[in-house]
Amino acid sequence: MKIHSTAIIDAAAQLGADVEIGAYSVIGAGAVIGEKCRLQTHVVIEGSVRMGAGNFVGHGAIIGAIPQDLSFDLKTQSSVEIGQGNVIREYCTIHRGSTEGSATVLGDDNFLMVGTHLGHNCTLGNGVVIANDCLLAGHVRIDDHAFVGGGSRFHQSIRMGRLVMAEGRFTQNLPPFLSAAKNQVYGINVVGLRRADFSAAERDEIKRAFKLLYRSGLNTKQVLEKAAETEFGPIGREFFEFVANAGKRGIVSYGGGASED
Repeated sequence: MKIHSTAIIDAAAQLGADVEIGAYSVIGAGAVIGEKCRLQTHVVIEGSVRMGAGNFVGHGAIIGAIPQDLSFDLKTQSSVEIGQGNVIREYCTIHRGSTEGSATVLGDDNFLMVGTHLGHNCTLGNGVVIANDCLLAGHVRIDDHAFVGGGSRFHQSIRMGRLVMAEGRFTQNLPPFLSAAKNQVYGINVVGLRRADFSAAERDEIKRAFKLLYRSGLNTKQVLEKAAETEFGPIGREFFEFVANAGKRGIVSYGGGASED
C-alpha cells in the first residue's frame, strides 16, 4: 500500500492490497476499500462505505456523508455500496442511505465527472457516464450505460432507463433507449444503440415501440393494451415494462421536432 503520511486512516478501516491514499485524505472506521483502489488528495470516506477493487476517487471527493434529509436521524445505520472499476472524479459527493439498513449503490465501471452529486438512496447500474456538475436527488435510479449531459438535474424518485441519453432538468421517468432534453423526448439514442452493438432488427423494434408510445395518439393505458396485442421481442417488452411501471411520476412527454430514425 502507498499511503501518504498526512492521511488519517481509522484503525478499524479495512484496506485491500495495493491501495493508494493521497495527502490529507480521511478514511473512517466504516470504510472497506478493495484492492488497487486509488484515492487522491483530500478524499473523505465516512460512515459505512464498501468499495470494490480498482476504483479511482479524485481530489476532494466525499463519499458516505449523511444525507440531506431533514428527517434523518444521526443514529440511522445506512451505507454506500460501490462496485469495481468506477471513476469518481474531483469534488463528487455521494451520500449514504436515509433509512435504516438502506444504501446508495453504484455498480461497476461507472464514470462520474467533476462535481457530480448523488443524493441518498440513488442507484446507478453499470457503465453509466455522468458529465460535470450533475445533481441527482434522493432515490434516483439510472440504468446501465446511460449517458447524462453536464449540468443535468434529476428530481427525486425518478428513473432513467438503460442506454438513454439525457440532458437538462427532469421530473419524470425516461424509458430506455431514448434521447431526451429538459423533460422531453426527442427520439431514439441511435448512436448509443449502435455503440452497444444492437442489431438493425433490434433498433427497428425500438422504433416501432417508440412510435406506438409517442406518435400513435393513444394514451398510456391504450398504448400498453396495444403493445400486449402486438408481437414484440425482449427489447420491446423491456421498453413497455418500463412504461407500465413508471408509477405516479409517469414518463417524459414527446417534444417533437427531431426524427426517431
